[in-house]
Amino acid sequence: MKKVKYILLLIIVLFISSIAKSQDEAKIRVIARPYADSIKVRWAPSKPAAWYYLNEYGYKIERFTLMRDGVLLEKPDSISPTTDVFKPKPLSQWEPYSETDEYVAIAAQAIFGESFEVTHGIDGSDILSVINKSKELESRFSFALLAADFSTNTANLSGLLFTDKTVKKGEKYLYLIISMVPAEKLQIDTGYVYVGTEDYKPLPKPIDVRGDFNDGAALISWNHQLFQNVFIAYKVERSDDNGKTFNPISDDPLINTTTSVYETPERMFIIDSLPENDKEYFYRIKGVTSFGEISEPSDTISGMGYKRLPVNPNISSVEIYSNKVATIEWAFPDSLNSYISGFDIQRSVNDKGPFETVNKKIIPPENRKFADEPPYSYTYYKIIAKDHYNHTYQSYPYMVQIIDSIPPVIPTGLNGIVDTTGIVSLKWIPNTEMDLLGYRVFRSNFRSAEFSQITVNPVEDTVFIDTININTLTRTIYYKMQSVDQHFNPSDFSEIIELKRPDKIPPVQPVFYAYETNESGILLKWHNSSSVDVAKHILYRKAEDEQSWKVNAIFYLTDSVESYSDTSVVAGKFYEYTLLAVDEAGLESKPVNPIKIKQFENKNKPVVEEIDSDIDRTEKFIKLSWKYNQQGVSHFLIYKGTSIESLAAYMSVKEYEFTDKKLIVNNTYFYVVKAVFNNGRESGMSKVVEVNY
Repeated sequence: MKKVKYILLLIIVLFISSIAKSQDEAKIRVIARPYADSIKVRWAPSKPAAWYYLNEYGYKIERFTLMRDGVLLEKPDSISPTTDVFKPKPLSQWEPYSETDEYVAIAAQAIFGESFEVTHGIDGSDILSVINKSKELESRFSFALLAADFSTNTANLSGLLFTDKTVKKGEKYLYLIISMVPAEKLQIDTGYVYVGTEDYKPLPKPIDVRGDFNDGAALISWNHQLFQNVFIAYKVERSDDNGKTFNPISDDPLINTTTSVYETPERMFIIDSLPENDKEYFYRIKGVTSFGEISEPSDTISGMGYKRLPVNPNISSVEIYSNKVATIEWAFPDSLNSYISGFDIQRSVNDKGPFETVNKKIIPPENRKFADEPPYSYTYYKIIAKDHYNHTYQSYPYMVQIIDSIPPVIPTGLNGIVDTTGIVSLKWIPNTEMDLLGYRVFRSNFRSAEFSQITVNPVEDTVFIDTININTLTRTIYYKMQSVDQHFNPSDFSEIIELKRPDKIPPVQPVFYAYETNESGILLKWHNSSSVDVAKHILYRKAEDEQSWKVNAIFYLTDSVESYSDTSVVAGKFYEYTLLAVDEAGLESKPVNPIKIKQFENKNKPVVEEIDSDIDRTEKFIKLSWKYNQQGVSHFLIYKGTSIESLAAYMSVKEYEFTDKKLIVNNTYFYVVKAVFNNGRESGMSKVVEVNY
């Protein structure tokens, strides 16, 4: 007995390790089905190991009332609707049902059936036996749960179903299904479901049923994905008496056998063998739930099987006349003429299609020849035979080639745009030639330069996307194109189009080079930006008592202005000016370094008077001194010259005297003194002082 338990433990460990890559833990999954006076709760473990232990230790149910009459309860009511521990009932209670319910017998065998014989010792054969027992455990688990899904008797006997008849209208409950397995054996997460009687909805019926009828068989399909959380299986029923009575086509319900856990197929399919051809059969589908409920039947479809023709037509030869007309001949047994209504001729520009029917009326069954004018250089033909049930039998495509030396017409309507990332979108009007292969696109940076082909293969569409460099001084890009037919005959080039690159490079700065101030205002002079795409220049001004710059004037490129007189200035006040260029794309240059200018003040301070001169030929200097009684003097400007006409600013002094040692004997020197004040104002020029040295 200990040995058996040891082997069983190994089985569980092997199984768990085999799924270690999946981080899913063992848990209990729960669903519920509400009715007007009761709620059915179904559950199942997610892992074979959990199923094994839960069969031994069982489940416990707890119920919490969370809502009453639409109001969420502050303190949920907690009751146990039953004190029972749910686990498989003794085998003796299964036996009365096993004779009439095959699913009861299947589940009983899975739960109580004998195990494989356990040998002593651990050798190679024992390891193989352990692996087999691990697979056996998984099989028992799968069949037991499948049987419980198909049979409420089985679910009840397996301890996987509870019907709660103590429910009340207007209340919603949280059901907890709790594992009674000791944690040291296996940790199993509690399952739960939230439901109330008002959640009841009638079962939907399966939808979108389709049938494809063939020789002695019908392929029936329906939308499975829409109701994958409602139905676990389906019953397919057939009628052979015009839909009066239906019978299932199989004893067991049909289940989805898709193994992928990541994708559920939209449709389920079943092939049914038809008892005979040429007889109409009707089909309908019913859904089956985990609670043993069967839905209303789907809408009915019908069809009949038919005897397929043993051969398809085959194009045997094609003759070309005057390089224009193709006469197509095909082979088809004359003995089958009575089984068909006739032939259709189809053609296409390639062997993949789409094909179009050429003949306006169906070709009689006895005919085996047809003449057509191929619209393409390479035209593919197919012969389609139609039986009396409108089923088709087609030949393989047959290529017919016409010699062609005439090029297609020149493409027209070429235009395009360039976005800010350098993506060029070109489009044009499509050509109408039936044998058109596509278009070639060419590009150049200059209209007069050689163009490069940028399409590797002819473009079939009438749009083309190109990528160009926009960080360049070349402002334009040029495109042209040509069309090509299936014989690679090229047309002449289209008209060249010019597209502007989006501007990403700001213009060059303008440059201030001079300014003047006079009684009428401040005159500014500058050199405009040298960039070719400049649209305008903007002059900004800021007064000494202002915090922000303001636009003073705007000069457009067409004005060719490179100077400006600001007449709105106040005398004696300081102003700052800066200038920038703006190009056609709205990009701005860096502003010119601001210049600070004081407006001319025509009211001068009193001139400096009483200037004395002292000559010392021994020490070789001339000394000027003066008196000036005005307050706020910053400094004095000394003007010097050897004549009155040559007087020029010579030196700045803060004292009320000036000593000049840069002298030449036997020369006459002229001096003028001007006072400069702290606020920027100035005095007039003093009288000229003449000194003979």
